[in-house]
Amino acid sequence: MPKSAPLGQNFLRDEGFARRIVELVETGRGTLLEIGAGHGILSGMLLERFPLRPVALIEVDANLASELERRFSGPEGPRRGGRIEVIRGDILQIDLGERFPAGPVTLVGNLPYHISKELIDWLIAQREKVDSAVLMLQKDFIDKLLAPCGGKKYNAQSVVFQLLFRPRRRFDVPPGAFAPKPKVVSTVITARPLEPPCARVGDLYAFVRLCFAERRKTLWNNLSCRFDRESLGAMASASGVPATARAEELPPEAFLALFTKASLKK
Repeated sequence: MPKSAPLGQNFLRDEGFARRIVELVETGRGTLLEIGAGHGILSGMLLERFPLRPVALIEVDANLASELERRFSGPEGPRRGGRIEVIRGDILQIDLGERFPAGPVTLVGNLPYHISKELIDWLIAQREKVDSAVLMLQKDFIDKLLAPCGGKKYNAQSVVFQLLFRPRRRFDVPPGAFAPKPKVVSTVITARPLEPPCARVGDLYAFVRLCFAERRKTLWNNLSCRFDRESLGAMASASGVPATARAEELPPEAFLALFTKASLKK
């Protein structure tokens, strides 16, 4: 294993934790897409456990992508019957529907921590093309993503993710399981997309962001830049949300109800 990573990656090296991650991947027939395959510790185990499923490995680092090609599909590695593909690129630029038109994919990976927020937003946008996901991210980020209402960690992304997915926290992974060692603990979660709660998910996300725009302001003060007093009064009366309430105090379902009422006021 390298002492440092060119793009700030922390590579999982502990085979025990790697196997626990792979064991969480659900059986199925669609493509398995590993995000940030790195040196291929998860890749090899995925190929062993799912001998009949197509596997795609995406890696943004060109040297690592070449290493994966040599190991799994090149002349130096065993042939896999054409079922493995190494994709050189940035996952944030991948449209799953275009890349994998045959159907939903199963996602798995040790995700780059510096793009955690952007990657979850990508997952939210791509949710209709995802069957299920097994993801490892920084524990502090997962704490925010799965936070219940009422605390400082709860945010707009928490609300929308919890409305669109059924997530489950699985286990933590200590720094010593990686090379180089990160300064933080990691957490593995599983997530399965739910039926969308409304047809306009993008607008719903924008509405929830507006509700959280300034955390020290009340919910209604944040919304006052978009809605007039009469509309806000009608929404408050219909929802029962008090004038002093802040966004962090509302559960995800309350935002959906408010968004529905706000849409009817337009």
